[in-house]
Amino acid sequence: MPNDGAAVRLHAVVRIYRTPTGEVRALHDVTADLPTGVISAVVGPSGSGKSSLLRLIAGLDRPTEGSVRVRGTELGRASSRARRLARRSTVGYVFQRPSDNLVPHLTVADHLRLASRAGDLIEHDVLSTADELGLGHRLSHRPDELSGGEQQRAAVAQALASGATVIVADEPTAELDSDAGDMVLTRIAALAARGVTFVLATHDPSVMAIAEHRLELEHGAVAGAVPSGMQPTDQLDRPLRWPSDVEPIGPWLDDDGPALRLDRVTKTFGSSAEAVRAVDGAGLEARPGEAIAVVGRSGSGKTTLLNIAAGWEQPDTGTVRRPGGAAPGWSDVAAVPQHLGLMDELSIRENVEYPARLDGSLGDRRDLIDDLLERLGLSAIQLRSPRESSLGEQQRTAVARAVVLGPTLIVADEPTAHQDEGWTIAVLRTLTDATMVGGCCLIATHDATVLRSVDRTIGIADGRLSPA
Repeated sequence: MPNDGAAVRLHAVVRIYRTPTGEVRALHDVTADLPTGVISAVVGPSGSGKSSLLRLIAGLDRPTEGSVRVRGTELGRASSRARRLARRSTVGYVFQRPSDNLVPHLTVADHLRLASRAGDLIEHDVLSTADELGLGHRLSHRPDELSGGEQQRAAVAQALASGATVIVADEPTAELDSDAGDMVLTRIAALAARGVTFVLATHDPSVMAIAEHRLELEHGAVAGAVPSGMQPTDQLDRPLRWPSDVEPIGPWLDDDGPALRLDRVTKTFGSSAEAVRAVDGAGLEARPGEAIAVVGRSGSGKTTLLNIAAGWEQPDTGTVRRPGGAAPGWSDVAAVPQHLGLMDELSIRENVEYPARLDGSLGDRRDLIDDLLERLGLSAIQLRSPRESSLGEQQRTAVARAVVLGPTLIVADEPTAHQDEGWTIAVLRTLTDATMVGGCCLIATHDATVLRSVDRTIGIADGRLSPA
């Protein structure tokens, strides 16, 4: 195993974000060495400071205090130009949101060509990487023509193609099914064996299994340096305080009729040889009180199916019966989309309150909102803007917003992708509790924990549904 010391040296690192609502201390006195030519996993609960630490290593931010040295270069006090040069020559970075890595008007091949600095041609090794990551047939496609998982693999391929000796990736497998995740991790392991250093923030046990080094953060400090706070399970035994006019329905009722019905639904993107049949003859019924998982590989059609169910996309053929008809409101259909859709001009609490404000029922739902914020670990940060919180916290904010009116249908697209195990359970309990007041929930996922928490599972492959 190649290892000539530490590729990354962190000494007494502090990172403070100053915001309109005050200071956010993301990192506290972090000191650690990350060795050369190995895979280091940076782990810890959502909001523990992982993303902030990775941004410092990549030279995207400077520490408020302390030293960050990457391959011998002090990035903490370097100029903006020096940090840009480091990112061009030394450090590759994969953002947590796959789309943040990609330029909308460039194809996958364009991204790889620019990353590899190979002029008009893509080097053989770069093409091999694309093939190994299952992207060989998608080289001519732009980001908006890729699924979320394909975007994530394209972002990883771009970083690997750069020739960087240190690659920093924020949850690189979060939106990947197990097969696609294995493709990414196999390529990462092969490059680490050749001397490339990887620093991967993750909740994924598969990533932790191949990591030879581990740095655990808790509340912005190296684990053990600060006392543990509230755990996700602390609040789960306390029932949510729904408004007095809301009554639990108990087990879902066969005689109520479906809350959602899809009949022979199809949806195709593109034309001729480039056409992609995202949904192919889908039929589905979901009843009040039912939670259904839709599972399938990246690009199998999960997101398109949910978008059709919610009314965000119209099918080419087939019929859809959903709550609220053609123009559903928040109390009819609510969503937890992959891109979350939070409003940065509102606080976390105001984002959760927003559907109730539109509905005119905010006064009746304040206790419920308090419960949701507490259960999902958002109470302490409820006055912050979403951009002042971690992606996991933002995702939990979107979950709270989706359930606050007890809608008839909730569609949730990978709602646990950025959660550790404890917060995954809290998210799922919140979604399933919402079904017990008369709604149903459709969850696109590849997370095995989700499958243990739902009433039934439906598979999707090449746009076709089947029992799983």
